[in-house]
Amino acid sequence: MILLDRQIAIFTPNLLAWNGQEPVIGGLERYLHALAELLTEMGYEVSFHQNAHRDFQTTFRGWPVYGYQADQHHLHLTVKRMEETVRGRVLYSSILQQVYYRPRSICISHGVWWELPGYSPAHARAAYENYVAAALIQATLIISCDYNFLNVARAIYPNLADQKVRVIPNFVDLTQFYPREKEQQPRVRVLYPRRLAPERGFDLLKEVIPPLLAEYPDLEFHFAIDKNTPRYLEIFHAWRQKEAHNGRVLYCHPDFNAMPEVYAAADIVVIPSIYSEGTSFSCLEAMAMGKAVIATNVGGLTNLIIDGYNGLLIHPTREYLTQALRFLIDHPRERLRLGANAAATARAFDRRLWEARWRQYISKVYPLERL
Repeated sequence: MILLDRQIAIFTPNLLAWNGQEPVIGGLERYLHALAELLTEMGYEVSFHQNAHRDFQTTFRGWPVYGYQADQHHLHLTVKRMEETVRGRVLYSSILQQVYYRPRSICISHGVWWELPGYSPAHARAAYENYVAAALIQATLIISCDYNFLNVARAIYPNLADQKVRVIPNFVDLTQFYPREKEQQPRVRVLYPRRLAPERGFDLLKEVIPPLLAEYPDLEFHFAIDKNTPRYLEIFHAWRQKEAHNGRVLYCHPDFNAMPEVYAAADIVVIPSIYSEGTSFSCLEAMAMGKAVIATNVGGLTNLIIDGYNGLLIHPTREYLTQALRFLIDHPRERLRLGANAAATARAFDRRLWEARWRQYISKVYPLERL
């Protein structure tokens, strides 16, 4: 028996760094690892195609990875070259760079990114008229990780959205992330387990840290951050160096396997996104670990947190974040209650459920024909 059309090329901004060596650490990349594992298990041959400083070909975890020399200011030209080079089936990892989608293809939406602060209505309109409309019209199916994208697309393109968009929220692996006994420690630890990118809320959080550290001698902040963007690290270290209480501003660069221990040591987890957020992996992992979560009411976070039940859902401002942190610092029993409800909620986002939903759509759009 021969399986036809087994090959699926995944177009993505960057699975590996632009030099083709180090893996990029982030939610999109984590998502693609899990999806490629599922596709491989189902019998498909997966390859990745991404941006690069120079053309390259390598492998990552057994999957071929092809880099295409790219200009950051004209990424659409790189996607065009990918389209011209790759034959057969393509799965598009995001709605970001391209305006052309092959028939019988799936595109993934990871959130509403055109809510960028400072964007004018004209900028926002150009984003969805050029990129979102192209995906809705041409792709067979758009898998969205949250209902925020579906609702926005439905408001702008109601007929197309209902035809093309289906929601599969992000997942958490409950075999790795689960409540565990917390070691006794003298300080209350607030964890920020995120990239330092502007959309993830680092600028918002660093505004509230100095007065809180001055107010609470037994408080500390822990940053679990990646090394993907050196300029963000430089900003972080410059800020930390100037902080009067920087001995209580800790940081680490853990790999994914170390994250359960990082969460376990925390009392409070902050997810202070400003824009472009889906159903955050960090939020789901913190919930599954039974932690008290403070999240902003941005994007798909509203699909995860019910304010006052399994976390605190706040407006993304300094005042609201300060108020929420003070409340949880002062009320340890509330931290435990919210964390217990968060862990129960996280069971609805088990990775096995995510895989089962994806299997249905993969089999429908990319059927494996047999001879």
